[in-house]
Amino acid sequence: MTLREIEEGDASAIVAAFERLSDESRYSRFMQHKKQLDAGALERGVHPRPGLDFVLVATVPALDGIDIVGAAQYVRAQAGDDRVCEFAVTVAEDWRGNGLATALISRLLRRARRDGFETIEGWVLASNASMLALVRALRFSADPVPDEAGVVRVWRELRDAPRRIRAR
Repeated sequence: MTLREIEEGDASAIVAAFERLSDESRYSRFMQHKKQLDAGALERGVHPRPGLDFVLVATVPALDGIDIVGAAQYVRAQAGDDRVCEFAVTVAEDWRGNGLATALISRLLRRARRDGFETIEGWVLASNASMLALVRALRFSADPVPDEAGVVRVWRELRDAPRRIRAR
């Protein structure tokens, strides 16, 4: 498996990866029943803006080139706060449970910090116990979303922890 930044030529592999997701996985990721990817979102996804958006993919060799078996991304928060980014992660069903989501999110956290973001956040269905356990293990906080029953906001500060000075 290879973890790397997305490339423009990955568009067809992203569509194929989406089509291999179960209906339940699509609903967990997009919080709606989605039959196909939005063309505009796909275009933005394969053309991230340096310093503002970032997309990481996990690829494996396939007979026709590569298969994308996981992806993680962040985008600058919609609220316009330059210090906050929103993240999402998707892992193919047959690649779950082997640490891939942890690896993707961990690299995403490092990249977002490097790009100057101070906080990363995302929205998770309260019923998505595996995702909530994963982000808690990665030291995210979780809060219910007012007026959005069944949705949890997960977030984590990205600033480096202050260095402690040892007393002698």
